Amino acid sequence: MLKRYRIAMLLASLLVYFTPHSALAEEIQFFGDVLLSRGIDQLVAHEGQDGVWRGVPSFFKRDAINIANLEGAVGDKSSCAPSHNPCFAINENNLALLAPFDIVSLANNHSLDLGQTGLKNTIREVRKRGITPLGENEHSSVIRTREGDVGLVVLTDVVNENGDRKQFVLPDSTKTIETISSLKRKTSYVVVYIHWGKELDNLPTERMRNLATQFVKAGADVVVGHHPHVVGTVECIDGRPVVYSLGNFLFDQKYEETKQGAVLRCVIRQGKLSCQLIGTETPMNSFAPKAEKDGIIAKQANEILATCKPAILHVWSDKFTRDLAENSVVWGRTDDKMTTSQIKLYDAAKNKLRFKSLQMPIVSLQPVDVNRDGLQELILIQNIYSTIDEEVAKRIYVYSLDGGMKAIWRGSALSRPLLDAVFISVDAGQSPILIALHSTDSFLLRDKTKPGRIVMSYRWNGFGFTGIKEIKLDTTANYLSYNKGIVKLVGNDGSVVNTLPATDFY
Repeated sequence: MLKRYRIAMLLASLLVYFTPHSALAEEIQFFGDVLLSRGIDQLVAHEGQDGVWRGVPSFFKRDAINIANLEGAVGDKSSCAPSHNPCFAINENNLALLAPFDIVSLANNHSLDLGQTGLKNTIREVRKRGITPLGENEHSSVIRTREGDVGLVVLTDVVNENGDRKQFVLPDSTKTIETISSLKRKTSYVVVYIHWGKELDNLPTERMRNLATQFVKAGADVVVGHHPHVVGTVECIDGRPVVYSLGNFLFDQKYEETKQGAVLRCVIRQGKLSCQLIGTETPMNSFAPKAEKDGIIAKQANEILATCKPAILHVWSDKFTRDLAENSVVWGRTDDKMTTSQIKLYDAAKNKLRFKSLQMPIVSLQPVDVNRDGLQELILIQNIYSTIDEEVAKRIYVYSLDGGMKAIWRGSALSRPLLDAVFISVDAGQSPILIALHSTDSFLLRDKTKPGRIVMSYRWNGFGFTGIKEIKLDTTANYLSYNKGIVKLVGNDGSVVNTLPATDFY
């Protein structure tokens, strides 16, 4: 018994170490520099925190994971390091402005404005708000999305004094290249998000181009820059998009060229990675950003980015087998019409194929430890014919990958016709909950035009799913996502049309 307990504890510790940042959205959005001090203090004093993001609600109503670069450190300006001028001391209360973001990079020349103490304070306070801080030695992360795991590496090539360099993983270091290469083997795609370049210069330096090429050769699929405070040029390197500078998103600079910014939105569509810039502008008499109206800022850049669409496999890496090896599940389409798929399991360290499935009609895939044995199962939504409704429709299937791909539940569409479903984690020690989006008709009386949706929660009972709660909504949403304790109902265009707290379902 003791031996089994020790093995279980070892497995649990390994799973915690490899657990990715989980936000089950489709898109990832990268924002430029965000300042929370100096002029932003004045903006908050005059318009309140609600007024800061009033002009950009469209960015935060997307089904997306949001990533930004935070300039400064939490603490009092009396603690500013002499060599850090300007010094951006952040009032702790202003961190509430980071609520729309999932991850913030602290890999920049201002994260040490208040020394090591200020950096540690910032990391602690950002985490307290449910946001992941990256920077210093913790310079990479894995983000779990509906389309697979995404590797993220944050770097800075700019510091305010040479002594600060030892606090960061440097972009031209062996460790950076190893991190990118390692993530490439385990994820759908890898993004390098880097602080570099010259202030107020929209053109890349030779060093920036050389670094971008090194990143791409190591396995990066997207390179996104910030620091110049102006929108930079873009290019494709080996078919991979490189955006040299996003400019400012929230900043108090008054030069006209610093009043324009851009947000990079990336998504996988039909097996290819597609990224697009969306412009922002800040009025000359304000520091609050607004969505650009005419699309001029990003027009030329997007024409170039449209030619950078690398082919991507959907990859999730985790513990799927009892030998404790980290494996990668690779989901790929097997026909030109995108109707059939195949699942392959690889040893992530050796990149060696362990087995592959038959061809199957798969709509979506999610790894979940459904029975709490420390190993991930696969939850698939498949287009399968059933005699229940005598049609090909979405059904839930549960597979174990331990010893091969074995179905442990061949499901119907649960209680009603299914549109989409996601598993969410609840309290520690409890089974995850399946949240399903249903139409309001029934299997026996099919009426696809019947208005409204039913959102219902289910718990795995060891043999199938037991219903818990249901909520009926007047909505036309067709998809679900989940992030930060919120279940989101999503329209076909990626906009979030309804939100419900996860606590409503258990």
